[in-house]
Amino acid sequence: MSSSDRADIALDWLTVRFPDRDRPALEEVTERIAPGEAVALTGPSGCGKSTLCRTLAGFIPSLLHARVSGEARVAGRSVFETEASHLATRVGLVQQDPDAQICTMRVRQEVAFGPENLCLPSAEVNRRVEAALATTGIAHLADRDTPTLSGGEKQRLAIAAILAMTPRILLLDEPTANLDPAGAKAIFDTLAELHAREERTLVIAEHRLAPLLPLEPRLVVLDEGRVVARRAARRHEDLVALGLRAAWPRQGLPPRTHPGEGVSMHALAFSYGAAPLFEGLSLEIRPGQILGIIGPNGGGKTTLLRLFADLETPNAGRIDRPNGLRVGMVFQHPHQQIFERTVRQELEIEGPLNAADRAALLTAARLEGLEDAAPLSLSLGEQRRLTVATALRTNPGLLLLDEPFIGQDRRNASWIISRLLEARAAGAMIVLVSHDIPLLSSLCDRLLYLGEEAIAGSPQDVFTHLAESGRDAFTPGYWDGDRP
Repeated sequence: MSSSDRADIALDWLTVRFPDRDRPALEEVTERIAPGEAVALTGPSGCGKSTLCRTLAGFIPSLLHARVSGEARVAGRSVFETEASHLATRVGLVQQDPDAQICTMRVRQEVAFGPENLCLPSAEVNRRVEAALATTGIAHLADRDTPTLSGGEKQRLAIAAILAMTPRILLLDEPTANLDPAGAKAIFDTLAELHAREERTLVIAEHRLAPLLPLEPRLVVLDEGRVVARRAARRHEDLVALGLRAAWPRQGLPPRTHPGEGVSMHALAFSYGAAPLFEGLSLEIRPGQILGIIGPNGGGKTTLLRLFADLETPNAGRIDRPNGLRVGMVFQHPHQQIFERTVRQELEIEGPLNAADRAALLTAARLEGLEDAAPLSLSLGEQRRLTVATALRTNPGLLLLDEPFIGQDRRNASWIISRLLEARAAGAMIVLVSHDIPLLSSLCDRLLYLGEEAIAGSPQDVFTHLAESGRDAFTPGYWDGDRP
């Protein structure tokens, strides 16, 4: 029996080239992943992690057009010669963007969709649905409409829908990027249990490796479409050398007084239906300040950004903004604000750029060579950098960013941080939603926790309060394993 026959996943000289790219997304990748093995697939943004996952799931080239050579085999069968219906019972892919895989209007329907398409008995479908909802902690959302879910809730739903298919091989592309820290830990605990109890094969694409360490994964590092390293996952002494995410030194500038009015909220209340997200919320942000917002999924973080932007109307209270305030916003899901057919057109949506400035911006954002690419063909990390660059072009006085660091390696996150600090030094007000607690701890002047209660103050004061009240998953100390 050959090593290919014994492997759950066997790749031989796999090359994938997209028509609008100068270089291959994957180039001559040869790899074996054994049954029951856990592999952490990592490397710089744009290195080919998502492309590899999509190829193994059968999306490429049947659904996403690309030129493919070499071979990819799953459970002994060629991915390129196996019917999608057969492959779906063996391989499950949780995509980076949960909106890309949710296709029904109700949570319970979404989880049942896959098993029902396998023509399973209704009792078995119901059993799988209840088990998957319980495993991912969203049983209480079973009757909710999917468009009303938060980004993190959608992420859990996407995982539940795949678990209900009971695939032997799970491919997870940044599966906890939109989850709060406690939710991320719960998902990885679930994956560890499935791995140990059922010996499922796991391939997890991630920039942050600390939550994966209990799985004791083998590390496969990609760069520019090639495998450049294989080894057991170490602690984090060399993450920076690999271009991955580790602890962040304090980034803030010395406090400065900037002229001009701030934005203030007074006794704000907002709810969807009968359930209030927050009541009596009052806070102010001044020019030259960065306000970070953290909290559990569904706590109102994205809604608060939309209120800042005047995209939602509060049920009570008011928001005072300076007249003529220019607002820039980076949405949680980039496809919601991408409109043009090429990267160049998207960058110039607010006005033309000369060739030198455009080239410099593309290089800084690591989008060089993609000027003529369709924005929606970019990786999620590339799309986020494009939307950040576009939002900053108008020099907004108020900059609102919803999870801008998802899909970013250390270098790209550092570029975004540098741009935010430049805007702050120029007097911009910045409101930043993120589940990256260590990064917010290093970057923000003030912090707001939205959850069972609203807690506002300096990062140190808010983290102290959260730790003393048993919510240490939202404090930097919880992520000590991510430090070099």
